[in-house]
Amino acid sequence: MLVISSKLWYNYNRELDSHMMKNTEWGAVSYLSHSKYGINTEVRINNNSNFLTGYAANTKDANASATNNQPYNTAIGYLASTTGNITGIYDMSGGSWEFVAGYIDDMTGSSELTLSEINNTYKKYIDIYSGDSTITSYSKRILGDATGEMGPFDGNCRNNWYDDVANFVESSLPWFSRGGGYSNNVASGQFYFGRVTGDVFNGSTARLILLG
Repeated sequence: MLVISSKLWYNYNRELDSHMMKNTEWGAVSYLSHSKYGINTEVRINNNSNFLTGYAANTKDANASATNNQPYNTAIGYLASTTGNITGIYDMSGGSWEFVAGYIDDMTGSSELTLSEINNTYKKYIDIYSGDSTITSYSKRILGDATGEMGPFDGNCRNNWYDDVANFVESSLPWFSRGGGYSNNVASGQFYFGRVTGDVFNGSTARLILLG
């Protein structure tokens, strides 16, 4: 099943307003991580090449590995949590590439969502970006989404906070992805943002949000 076309997990639990994490919701968690309420530094990458959740690389610049990392309940593992302890959110850096609900207006890509579904059912659960966006259209960010606010950006589309990848959505790749994958090494991070077609690919996932 295509990740984004899974109807944004809208029907998982309507009593808890279930939905796929929006781009702005990812931004909110990222900002909280980078404050006195969180780890207040860069979240350590999950470089586990077996896609095991909750792992942290032994060093911040470690390459992808099946073994050069520690699980969530260890002193090293806590560094991959948004709070720096076991109560935080894990895998905001590395692990799987994460789709979020944020896309270019009227360009559904390969998501298999229709414009009618987006406009009539799911609009509340998707951040919508300008139709003329390009890879460097950072000014078209939505305030709080932790994309355009991460500048200035260098010529290689890397941000000024932790040198994370900073690729804005464009017409051929209209959906946002966040966090980076285990193999992105130091380019991954809670402030990483990239773009995808909306179709599933190896190593991709998304997060379910429940409110209530």
